[in-house]
Amino acid sequence: MIYNESYETGLVPENWRIGQISALFKKGDRKLASNYRPVSLTSIIGKTMEKLIRNKITEHMNTNNLFSDRQYGFIGGRSTALQLLTVLDIWTDALDHQEQIDAIYMDFMKAFDKVLHGRLVHKLKSYGISDRMCIWIKSFLTNRKQRVHINGNYSKWHNVASGIPQGSVLGPLLFVCFINDLPDSVLSSVYLFADDTKLFRAVSNKNDQDTLQNDVDNLFDWSTTWLLKFHPDKCKVLKVANKRSRPSSTSYQMNTYDGGRITLESVDCEKDVGVSIDSNLSFMKHISTQVNKANQMVGIIRRSFTHLDYRTFCILFKSLVRPHLEYANCTWSPYKKKDIDTIENVQRRATKMLPNMQDLSYPERLKKLKMPTLRYRRMRGDMIETFKILAGIYDSRVTSGLFERVTSSYTRGHNLKIAKKRSNLDVRKNFFTNRVVDLWNSLPNYIISAKNVKTFENRLDRYWEHHPMYFDHEADYCAINIKAHQPGQKSTAEVEPNTEEPAMLLLSEQT
Repeated sequence: MIYNESYETGLVPENWRIGQISALFKKGDRKLASNYRPVSLTSIIGKTMEKLIRNKITEHMNTNNLFSDRQYGFIGGRSTALQLLTVLDIWTDALDHQEQIDAIYMDFMKAFDKVLHGRLVHKLKSYGISDRMCIWIKSFLTNRKQRVHINGNYSKWHNVASGIPQGSVLGPLLFVCFINDLPDSVLSSVYLFADDTKLFRAVSNKNDQDTLQNDVDNLFDWSTTWLLKFHPDKCKVLKVANKRSRPSSTSYQMNTYDGGRITLESVDCEKDVGVSIDSNLSFMKHISTQVNKANQMVGIIRRSFTHLDYRTFCILFKSLVRPHLEYANCTWSPYKKKDIDTIENVQRRATKMLPNMQDLSYPERLKKLKMPTLRYRRMRGDMIETFKILAGIYDSRVTSGLFERVTSSYTRGHNLKIAKKRSNLDVRKNFFTNRVVDLWNSLPNYIISAKNVKTFENRLDRYWEHHPMYFDHEADYCAINIKAHQPGQKSTAEVEPNTEEPAMLLLSEQT
């Protein structure tokens, strides 16, 4: 009754428009307030109403195909990994054709906090959102108050004149709608994840460089029109080229909001939605960074627990260490032995922490723990991502160009076979869209025909439970001597870890 009354009258209760701001550190100097993300903690009852409104707007935008195909943030069926796969597929193909990619990473100044409410409502109406819903959203955004909470201390209450509250349920969708038309203002490729924007183009001559420069100017004009300003000092240029070719020295410029013009800084590596991308797509810096983070977590576990049983070690390693080594790994999965060994050594050393394990070989330790190698996990993850793309789990509007289906009726096996694209360079041969082809096409039809991701995972685990790579990361990637799973037999993934050691956890005094 309260929700219906609020929607019919277009009035949002005052308590739903009050926010307690928690400052979450992002990066840089911890003494600067600008390096913190202001997350607004609001009423739970109000968030439930926001969810109802969000679902209706999302349904309307999807039904009418209004979301930009270049926006991957806060839209169902899209993710950071999928965006990286799409972009890197374009980049590796360009490198394979001896082309250079010039990519410009654009940084907005306090994007969520700068959205003007009147202009946001104007855009919502242009997408066909009803007047009644626009009135409710305007009431939701205006006359808000907030105060900052740090270490038990509170600031005074302050009025919020503009912006979308970060931490709200409806806020991310409203921002996506506000920035939705940005890709229409350029000729080059532009991809977004919420406000993270990258503009790029394959550059082979001066005309391509001039087009990219014009697109930078067009994005600046868009930001001036909608008062969502870029931070020119934080916009970077990354030039991706083959190792054997030297990237051009062309520089790109951007206007400043005081009437000047600056040259954008060129970098050799840039972090893109959590993955560090370097100028030759080797991902060496990303692997090094993630391995260091994972080793730090292993050290914390070692220092915090005076004794670990097998079951607890598996839980801690899977929840605290492995995520650092597996985030979006389908995009940067290594193919060189030294990189594969560098990642695997994290798990190799960690398993030695357990009692009675030091004298066992690495495969024997994994068998005792019932844990697969990290390389096997990456291979399994490749198949899951491929299934999501080909089975329509991901939004088909943004995945149509990743794979080319085999249409011949004479092929044996399942009906979702994909073709391997011709390639010359290792960086292209070993990229996701080529790497997974043979393995995917070799899977039996009963696995491919799964109705959902969970069923696919279970069937794949049973089929691969005797895969040589499960306990030995040096085994053949496409090994075919896999023992068939017997009906009624419990798969390796379903067997509980060995618990011969007593289940006892003793926290050290330092903890």
